[in-house]
Amino acid sequence: MHSALLLGDSLFARFEGMAEPHINVALKKLLPQVQIDNKAVSGDNSFDLLKILQKQILSPSDWVFVFIGANDLAQHKQVFLGEYWKNLKTIVKLLKETYPSQGICLISPPPVDESKQAYRSNYLVAKYTEVLAKVSQDYGTHFISLQDCFQNSGYPLEELTKGILDDGLHFGSLTYKLLAKEMVKIIESEEEKSF
Repeated sequence: MHSALLLGDSLFARFEGMAEPHINVALKKLLPQVQIDNKAVSGDNSFDLLKILQKQILSPSDWVFVFIGANDLAQHKQVFLGEYWKNLKTIVKLLKETYPSQGICLISPPPVDESKQAYRSNYLVAKYTEVLAKVSQDYGTHFISLQDCFQNSGYPLEELTKGILDDGLHFGSLTYKLLAKEMVKIIESEEEKSF
């Protein structure tokens, strides 16, 4: 039995036509026994997540996946890179008080379709991803780069970024499947180590 705690913004919270968050559905297809506690909140940035972690006692879980950054890098409400970095370090430190490093995974913001996204650019996605990768390395957590995931998927960006909103950021089933696969890969890689 696995249990996973999901923290983040609308990319984890969106139902996309499902009866529960789409990522929950995609994960359960691959790991039918998984217990998911999805605490993601649409519109949240790293400051909001920090507040949640300082206030709430989180459920005991085997895994914590943190998917935050798409709102931090949005130019109309930007959390500057240095602040994002500081917030992430505090988020990981707080999580490590309850969960082991090898049970924590940071997920980078996804590439965007710039023809539909007025406030986000792939230049900024790359910059914020670098910070995430660095924090993950410094604290010994797992890391999923959605830039790499998108590039290696074989699908065009327009398809990967297409969801019900069709705004170039909020993706649909195809990308939720890809993301769930990456998450399960990490869970399974740790399991192999423990045998």
